[in-house]
Amino acid sequence: MGQEEVLFQEPFTNLDHWHLEGSKTVSISEPGTMRLECTGSQQGSVGCHAFCRENFADGIAVEYDLLVRESNGLVITFVAMRGLNGEDMIQNLPAREGVFRDYVGEDALLRSYHTSVSRYNDRGEHTGVSNWRRNPGLHLVGQGEDLCEEIGRRYAIRIEKDGGRCAQFVDGKAGPAFTDPDELPDEIPSSGKVGFRAIGSRVIADVSNFRVLRLAGGTAGEG
Repeated sequence: MGQEEVLFQEPFTNLDHWHLEGSKTVSISEPGTMRLECTGSQQGSVGCHAFCRENFADGIAVEYDLLVRESNGLVITFVAMRGLNGEDMIQNLPAREGVFRDYVGEDALLRSYHTSVSRYNDRGEHTGVSNWRRNPGLHLVGQGEDLCEEIGRRYAIRIEKDGGRCAQFVDGKAGPAFTDPDELPDEIPSSGKVGFRAIGSRVIADVSNFRVLRLAGGTAGEG
């Protein structure tokens, strides 16, 4: 299959490559670590968002380490996020308030896939499942076991996106995956931005070793 090419790597010495939305409670907690913190909210409401400013082509793998320190809520990773007409979500669309429906609702101006990890409810109870959804519309396209159950443990996350095929891996173990049947009237999400959402009554999540790679043999679509 060949070797995967590193397209982007983030040392997290600052947040220059990241666009913040919602509560904007994102910081460099220590060199090499981006911290997302959401307090006093609830699922569906205003969350803590950080989007990498780069646009990535289709056929990528997103890798990062995740350490959730407190979790009355969950962490979401978005891939292939851009406007319905191909707009850059940061430069060419109206500002968003961080409410979930602005990113995924039926009337959202954005197209993407997203997947959840460390999925607890607002009371701090682990739900046991991890979802893949297609947006706009929050269409459930994949579901499986949430492999990020332990608070205070560092996990190595890998998310693959190649056309309508998406997969999640945790510490090398296969998590939820799917192949989109492409039965919706809208087009399949392709290229765009990668980003995070932390949401809940109390969530502290540390992201480190973030990088994006081109899948060997993957689609080479426009960024």
